[in-house]
Amino acid sequence: MRQNSLEQANPEAGAGKEGFATVFLLRHGETTNVAGGDFRYNGHTDVAITERARAQMETRGEEFSRLPITAVYASDLSRCRIGGEIIAERCGCGLTLVPELREFNMGDWEGLSLAEVKERFPDQVEKKFADFFNYRIPGSETIAEVEVRVFPAFDRLVARHCGETIVIVAHGGVNLLLLTRALELPREKIFALSQDFGCINRLHVGPNFTRVVMLNSAGLHE
Repeated sequence: MRQNSLEQANPEAGAGKEGFATVFLLRHGETTNVAGGDFRYNGHTDVAITERARAQMETRGEEFSRLPITAVYASDLSRCRIGGEIIAERCGCGLTLVPELREFNMGDWEGLSLAEVKERFPDQVEKKFADFFNYRIPGSETIAEVEVRVFPAFDRLVARHCGETIVIVAHGGVNLLLLTRALELPREKIFALSQDFGCINRLHVGPNFTRVVMLNSAGLHE
């Protein structure tokens, strides 16, 4: 599988093209540490995906192979990278890893379930849920800091592929931030939306607009 870095991607691609970029924004597949149904704050922790997730990504690859995909991008964490590799291979594209698209860094809460967090860090839980967007879990990022790294990276990719169709495999929290921005919702509405494992979102992104065409879909319906 050919992999590129974001810096190696052609910065002039898309220049001068008219119209909009079609972006298929995916969430990664199910991870091994939540297969039993427990939510965990995986954050920057590199967690493997299940065989069910691999099969799901194979299905995504088959679906996208029927479209004129010109590039595939993914967070560099393996739960996104593996899906990106599978899809890129089916589409005949190289995969470019984008570390800026990593999930929120959860600091002390990394890899823990909510029950474990409540047991170990009750004071942090109280403060976080009282001021979710501003309170910093020790060692973590605030939502504003995540936006500062995610939004410019996404915007660069989109600008590079105006008039083309691309796939991005990212994380639940990252996708929710991108979608609330696209829908012009306040960030406080982030959890009004859902992002299931392996879901597909379709966005049309032009110089002065973003249209959400598909949201949290279980498959590509063309």
